[in-house]
Amino acid sequence: MKTRQFKLGHLLAAIGLLWLLTGVATAAETRIEAPRSDGGRAVLAFSDAPLKTMTETPFAIELYDVQGNPVREAKLQLSLTMPFMPMPPNHPEVVWSEGAYRGVAVFTMAGAWQVHAAIEHPGAVQEKVTFDIEMVAMQ
Repeated sequence: MKTRQFKLGHLLAAIGLLWLLTGVATAAETRIEAPRSDGGRAVLAFSDAPLKTMTETPFAIELYDVQGNPVREAKLQLSLTMPFMPMPPNHPEVVWSEGAYRGVAVFTMAGAWQVHAAIEHPGAVQEKVTFDIEMVAMQ
């Protein structure tokens, strides 16, 4: 009987490993979409769900024009704030990498948050997009 349980355990472990390697199992993420001023959209994806305080959380922002084409040549500056509470400056650095604008965010308190993105396009007026985060939980 132990041999059968041992083999079953190995089989389950192998299936789990295969599932992970094939990409079927994906980590939870938090995705938020916001409209852009030109009729396009902006998508913010955090690598974790639920979001937690005092945790370095990688994120990616993808920008799309009104036709759904990706926007690649912009510069982004972010500000993370709580809408109902004064907060110290929280400006994660954003860089273009692997098809998205990427950075790492740290939320210092539990509650509702906003991510304000100032987007500068070459030769165009600066645009602002706000992403609303319903809840960041305590770690």
